[in-house]
Amino acid sequence: MVNAHPIALFLIVNSHPIALFLMVNSHPIALFLMVYSHPIALFVVVNPHPIALFVKVNSHPITLLLMVNSHPITLSHVSPYRSFSHGELSPHRSFSHGELSPIALFLMVNSHPIALFLMVNSHPIALFLMVNSHPIALFSW
Repeated sequence: MVNAHPIALFLIVNSHPIALFLMVNSHPIALFLMVYSHPIALFVVVNPHPIALFVKVNSHPITLLLMVNSHPITLSHVSPYRSFSHGELSPHRSFSHGELSPIALFLMVNSHPIALFLMVNSHPIALFLMVNSHPIALFSW
């Protein structure tokens, strides 16, 4: 605490931190989600809307999502993982609403799709899990 205001808050389960909130003037400005004490996702928050989301695998960032008013405006993927949306994108290519409006997003490992997200107005509506490029499970919300 600084001047009676919390600056960090850990959420702990079974003695392991699973989330860390960083705070300014008692308002969260960042959230780390953690697995086995390693951060796997980072949300950056302003007034109290998320403006950025980083997703990590094996401590390497694979996705960066920038948001305005809680809506994604830019999506970028980093090697060795790739994504496709409205045609092939290179691993370091980014797109925004002014350029492409994403409606489908594949998460690829070793050039094979393992998941497909369907989106409407930048909101996910369905998730397909895939094996050998064939859907094996469907989740919708």
